[in-house]
Amino acid sequence: LDYAYSTSAGVYQKVKGCNGIINYALGSAEGAAALAMTAVAPVANKFQGPIQYVDSTLCNGIDALQEKMPIVKEPPQQIIENAKNYVSNSAAVGRVQSMTNVGWEKANEVLSTTTVGNMTLTGLDTTSSIADRYIDYYLPASEDEENVHHGSVSAHPSSDCEDKVLHAAHTVGALSAKVSRRLYNTISRRASRTTSESSDASSHHTSDEE
Repeated sequence: LDYAYSTSAGVYQKVKGCNGIINYALGSAEGAAALAMTAVAPVANKFQGPIQYVDSTLCNGIDALQEKMPIVKEPPQQIIENAKNYVSNSAAVGRVQSMTNVGWEKANEVLSTTTVGNMTLTGLDTTSSIADRYIDYYLPASEDEENVHHGSVSAHPSSDCEDKVLHAAHTVGALSAKVSRRLYNTISRRASRTTSESSDASSHHTSDEE
């Protein structure tokens, strides 16, 4: 995570600094995101308890993973290099695929058959549905965008979806994509209005001078 964050942050800064217009657009996006976070903060505070529970559960899982797989404590670059060397062995490719399938099936089994798994899925569906409504409230859809409540039963049939891991990934991914899309559309509209207002002001100023 640290390696991915550092890499993405470096790329973001390079892109932001390569052009004045891009710098302005991304700066506006950061401002809009800050405003959205401020508006949503009171709502987020209500979920502090569930979030802390999930965080604690994840931390315990990471601790257990570190005990069973000490390699995760290595620097990211070293882990990537070791993985490349391991996967380069053709005999290892099938084994990696097999381990992936087993891990996916095990995760589905836990989510489907355990009390904690069922509570996690129920909490995810409920929280995502509420979050989706607040996204619609604070970042409303544009006129040409279909405003679909991502948390609806038809969009996310958690009780009918056999692949619980895929359902969870789809739920989180859909929320993330929706926020990104709404922020982009909001920023684009504001940038267009700002450009239009600047042009009008310039025209009026020129007319006054004449």
